Amino acid sequence: MAEKELIGLDAQPREAEKKPHLKRVLSNYLPVSNLERATKWYEEVFGLTVRKREPDGAILILGDGQWLFLLEAAEKRTANFFTRQWDGERYEMFSLTFEVENIAGLHKRLRESGAEVEPLADHGDCGLQFKFKDPDGNKFNVWQDPATE
Repeated sequence: MAEKELIGLDAQPREAEKKPHLKRVLSNYLPVSNLERATKWYEEVFGLTVRKREPDGAILILGDGQWLFLLEAAEKRTANFFTRQWDGERYEMFSLTFEVENIAGLHKRLRESGAEVEPLADHGDCGLQFKFKDPDGNKFNVWQDPATE
């Protein structure tokens, strides 16, 4: 092999090491107890577009194009977990944080829908946030960029 070819082969791995191998999260999967009920709730409360609805699950499209899959769990489950590393000895942690542009409007909408919703909190440089649970008990955080408030 020519010297130039060897140098070219050698340079490729070094460039690849600088860039993360994972680009972005394309989709998230959520357990639900009743697919039809959950799909309707996410569609109505959040205005999400249903891309595909079938017996095996539903694909909902977020504002940036990311997919949110709803799948019926074989047994009662949520995407939540407990940790000591967040807020207390046994904190029920959310699995996702959603970014929004009108956090106060969504907070009101969720309360009106009957969802379990925590108060809206101002975290200074980290912006406005609140937590809520969907009808199946999946817990989420909602955040608005302070630059858009």
